[in-house]
Amino acid sequence: MAQRPRRTSRSQAREEALAAAAVVRVPARCDVAVVGGGAAGLAAAVAAAESGASVVVLERGLACGRTILATGNGRCNFMNSALCGPAPAWERYNDPAFVAATCGAGFGEEVLGFFEDCGLAWAEEDGGRLYPLSRQASSVREVLLARAARSGVVLAPAREVTDVSMSRHEVRIRPHFEADFPSKRGLMYTSLVYAAGGGEETARSLGLSCAAFEPVLCSLACAAPAGVALGELDGRRAHVVARLVRDGREVARDVGEVLFRGYGLSGIVVFDLSRHARPGDVVSLDLTCGLDRERARELAGAAGSCAGVLDPVIAGALGQDALDQALDLRFVVQGPAEPERAQVTRGGLLTGQFDPATLEARERPGLFACGEALNVDGACGGFNLAWAWKSGLVAGRAAAGRRAAGNEAERA
Repeated sequence: MAQRPRRTSRSQAREEALAAAAVVRVPARCDVAVVGGGAAGLAAAVAAAESGASVVVLERGLACGRTILATGNGRCNFMNSALCGPAPAWERYNDPAFVAATCGAGFGEEVLGFFEDCGLAWAEEDGGRLYPLSRQASSVREVLLARAARSGVVLAPAREVTDVSMSRHEVRIRPHFEADFPSKRGLMYTSLVYAAGGGEETARSLGLSCAAFEPVLCSLACAAPAGVALGELDGRRAHVVARLVRDGREVARDVGEVLFRGYGLSGIVVFDLSRHARPGDVVSLDLTCGLDRERARELAGAAGSCAGVLDPVIAGALGQDALDQALDLRFVVQGPAEPERAQVTRGGLLTGQFDPATLEARERPGLFACGEALNVDGACGGFNLAWAWKSGLVAGRAAAGRRAAGNEAERA
């Protein structure tokens, strides 16, 4: 009987990743240094390298592109078709004017063209969500890494940036591998692309204003209505009309699936509401998904129960007045739940400090930013990754162009 391959322990996997990272030699100088090896950083690196620049990616994690593997529950919803055509869905972003100025009318088409050139096939699902044909996030990561390698990008994982000097054009990293920078100097660069989300301390060290980072697109911890035990509903799903209400005023509304959890609410519709929710807000669910109230009561009367209108398990948990509650089931928001599993980190460098056409900092020539490093976030459905890809391409090309312009000036 053939033996099954032994599973690699976490510690062993870490040691192997560190060993692979140690083999990478970081050069003393490059045209474009990219801080952050996630979605936006990889897109920026490829764009800069294919524009003729020498590029190094400095990634804090043990491997570049690992954050991509967790997107879309491991399936990687990498784009949304609503971003294609002459009128992309700018309203799905918190800063629609800035995103529109950066991405332009060909937003979705350029992202898809980029991935077609990477060799990726994709398929569309409900809501315009685009996934790799394999439905595996690893497909997206692998084609990106392969394209980066072909273009000559130096991918240097396990290198945490501790200081960025704009005056000296130098990046310093935490000492880890003895072979890095034997002269005790950091990596010298011409242009720098900052593509690291969630690194507030480093972001502020750039000398620019930064909004506090916080998790969004996540579940919400909520207090259930009186008499409703969340434990009885844990794991049940329902298609709903969901409204976020603050001080009696509707702040946001969405239609989709909600997942009841023992701590509160989850599911795509709740993730989208989490972008607007504050503690004390009310999430109101219509479990009939907009069915006329009188019609709902009529059907319940004909059936002798709510079974024809509601999930019988949910109806049982709601009690005798289940139908009335189901039409406006109210949960009080306490805050984000499981923030470590949030799909996006909101916050980052304020967009007003950057030229939207190039993503170069107005007061820091040679500094570019993209992806989650900027204070831009979008709805569920591929909007955040689409921004990461496109903003990375814009920043990478512009960073390489600055290097080319400097060479022209020197020759003149």
